[in-house]
Amino acid sequence: MASYDLVCDKCGHAFEVFRQGFLKDEDRVCPECGSEDVRQKFSSFLRSLGGAGSGCAPSGGSPFG
Repeated sequence: MASYDLVCDKCGHAFEVFRQGFLKDEDRVCPECGSEDVRQKFSSFLRSLGGAGSGCAPSGGSPFG
């Protein structure tokens, strides 16, 4: 599932949309003022921080010391 950060250029309200796949036109409407003058903010993707069982962290420690 993707998380999209959006901001309304009319009223300045920032909001988030969770969607599987790409944004649709109905997602680009401000929930505060109803404006369609909404743009996507740059945001980074979510990732695992390497906790136990995440599959991302080395299991035996770092080979670099």
